[in-house]
Amino acid sequence: MNQAQPPQTPQTPATPSPEAEAAPPIPAPANDDGLLRRALEGLLFITDRPLSAAELGKIVGVKDQDRIVLVVTQLQRELELRDAGYRLLAVAEGWQMATRPELAPYLRKLFADRATMRLSTAAQETLSIVAYKQPLTRAEIEEIRGVEVIAALETLLEKRLVKVVGRKETVGRPLMYGTTSEFLRHFGLLSLEDLPPINSFTPAAAAVPEVPADSFVGQTEESVMAEALSVHPAGAVELVEPAGPEPFPETRGDAEGDAHEGPLRPK
Repeated sequence: MNQAQPPQTPQTPATPSPEAEAAPPIPAPANDDGLLRRALEGLLFITDRPLSAAELGKIVGVKDQDRIVLVVTQLQRELELRDAGYRLLAVAEGWQMATRPELAPYLRKLFADRATMRLSTAAQETLSIVAYKQPLTRAEIEEIRGVEVIAALETLLEKRLVKVVGRKETVGRPLMYGTTSEFLRHFGLLSLEDLPPINSFTPAAAAVPEVPADSFVGQTEESVMAEALSVHPAGAVELVEPAGPEPFPETRGDAEGDAHEGPLRPK
């Protein structure tokens, strides 16, 4: 004879203990200011290119770009107050660690095996035209310079200082050129808006006029020197090739599709 089973009472779910509810979240840059600062400092120390606020925020998982900018600015200020051997620069629309200019003689000894190149005067002039007049075609560059720029333009493309930015909507749709983020990085510019005003330069061929000595009466030494040095000679630009078996790839342009169509030199 079967015996009746006693009715089972439903089990109520266990309520979490107060200790479990009060457990702190796992440390992450989003909720730990100290970890965020260290993470950003490490990223900016190790990167070989400038990182923007958006890139840094994506890596550390912080969507608030204003918070990223605030922490990076504080880090930048701390390095300056410490007078460290390196500093944090706002360059090429981002930030990157860099050594101080006065330490260049010692750093050159460390990297003596690196290849150091100098841009020719033709390449410098071509780069200046592109920087101030971009975007423009090769024919427009040659019209300004008065000579052909095939070799100079090819050099700038190889050094990634210039890239193809599109085609001009005219007969033949010629390629148009502009500067790159590498150009901004090499010249320490945050953006193209930081280029010095072109009217602040005097042609290198111009001579400083002789003036009577009494014309300097009432002027400070600094103002006299500034007037005498109003001619800005074109200095050579040094570019240090990065280490590695292939410092510059064979294909010109970047991953965004600004590839150059074949060599510039005529066959």
